[in-house]
Amino acid sequence: MSKFDKDTGRDEFFVQRDKEVNSLVDPATSKVRADLVEKVDCPLCGQNDFTVLFSKHGFDFGRCRHCTLVYVNPRLQEEALIKHYNDKDTFNDLAIQFMDSPKQREVNEALYDTFFAKLGRPARGAKFLDVGCSAGFLLNYARNKGYDVYGLELNEQACELAEKNYGIKPQKKLLENCDYPDNSFDVISMIGVVEHLPHPLDTLKIVHRLLQPGGVFIGQVPNVQSLVVMVLHQLSRTFTGRDHLVYYSQKTLHDLFKRVGFSTVETFTQFHGRDSILNYFQLLDPFGAENYDFLPQAFKNWILDPENFKKIENKMHELGLGLKMEFITRK
Repeated sequence: MSKFDKDTGRDEFFVQRDKEVNSLVDPATSKVRADLVEKVDCPLCGQNDFTVLFSKHGFDFGRCRHCTLVYVNPRLQEEALIKHYNDKDTFNDLAIQFMDSPKQREVNEALYDTFFAKLGRPARGAKFLDVGCSAGFLLNYARNKGYDVYGLELNEQACELAEKNYGIKPQKKLLENCDYPDNSFDVISMIGVVEHLPHPLDTLKIVHRLLQPGGVFIGQVPNVQSLVVMVLHQLSRTFTGRDHLVYYSQKTLHDLFKRVGFSTVETFTQFHGRDSILNYFQLLDPFGAENYDFLPQAFKNWILDPENFKKIENKMHELGLGLKMEFITRK
């Protein structure tokens, strides 16, 4: 496992996730049980014309022949999805734990610093809504920056921690079921949420409606055109059919925001995944312990030189090849 996975507790989280997802598979078909899934059209352009790229954990992952969006089809029925996020199970507990780890907090705060530097100082009384706010980490940060904060979160344990640790009381609702007036918020965020949305166009139209003119929508999604995904393909942990329903590239993310009505979009990427890529180059488990023993010596010396790798990392992010893609878009 990578040092980051070990430091944050992600290693246990991924093992439990795969265990739970595999439990949905019908051994007779090697696919997710038919009574749990539904076939869908492309969540972006609405066409029903896609190429199956691969199957993993009983799910098929396809690419739309019209807009190029990558998505799961068939996918879990919405009732099963909502039940999963409401469940008090080991997977959700482990997710909260790794999000609360010191190393993950350090990473999150660096991301928040980047976002808020771009947002600038809020006006008095500016309102900030975090959809899928987990245990309130971002809301606490936003409040300290001067925003009035609001949160939505389905997981009960996360809501309890947000109230206990920060005095923040998220609503345990989907955005679609809230009755906020139009033009209510200055900023709305979805960090690691958009890829989970079964109907991204419909949900983001609500986001657009709830933002004030000039309001900002920020967030983060896995990058389906990251270097890690382009090297590892289906082995990448990005692909999990139960949890991540849609997989965005820079092109399809911009297309999504354009269809919703946002005027400007800025994207940038984070994280490199060097350890997974180098392990894979050596025919090793990409998520096993970091190992450089089987690399050609000259390449090993070059790639492990911090100055050399920093140049590679900078070029990756310049080209939009990082593991995670962040976005800032304005109404």
